[in-house]
Amino acid sequence: MRRSATSLVAAALLCSGSAAAHAQGVCFRGPIRHQCSGFVVFEGSAVASTAGPARRFHIVGPVFNGKADTITNVVHDLSSYFSGSLGYLKVVGDKRAVGAVVELGFSNEASLGNSHRLSVVARERREIGNASVEASAGPLGVQVFRPRTMGNCCPSRAIAYGGTIEGAVTYRDYIGLTAGADLIHGAGRTTAGLRAGVRVGSWAAVATSILLGTAAYMVISSIGE
Repeated sequence: MRRSATSLVAAALLCSGSAAAHAQGVCFRGPIRHQCSGFVVFEGSAVASTAGPARRFHIVGPVFNGKADTITNVVHDLSSYFSGSLGYLKVVGDKRAVGAVVELGFSNEASLGNSHRLSVVARERREIGNASVEASAGPLGVQVFRPRTMGNCCPSRAIAYGGTIEGAVTYRDYIGLTAGADLIHGAGRTTAGLRAGVRVGSWAAVATSILLGTAAYMVISSIGE
């Protein structure tokens, strides 16, 4: 009887130890649950923006037949963009997690090339059933274009600094909707913009990354043929 009781106690201790170790695991998708001490955030987003005011840059080309060729480019400081995000959220309650996320985005400004943006935000997540409601805020840096101070040719780039805020509603970290606002200052001007987008996360983001990477590889390979 004593040996049986000892065995039961040992089994209970092993089970509780296993459960405690399992509870400290880092999860890759929601919702918040007791098995997760935190979440690795891996996301991809497609975002449409009000972009801010249009800015026109005139590029004067070489003189041909006595006449210079002038090209006008229209750019926006806060253009629509695609982005990828990576971060970590620590579970701090039954339905709450907080942490930090880094987002790197890029947009295409026609013939002037790509411009990039980088933000580092603090994020809070709250669970409502299978849905997550999130709020983020933090500093933002964006590449913007400006005319050269010497000569007429070819706009250069500068970094505009500011801040960004965002709210999001997602389903189990797989897919969601976002809305936010940006405010930046640089290159002698201040620009503000509103934005809204679609976000994929967790394994949906991994699948999207693989598909986009495969498509990009096929396009690049076809150019060389």
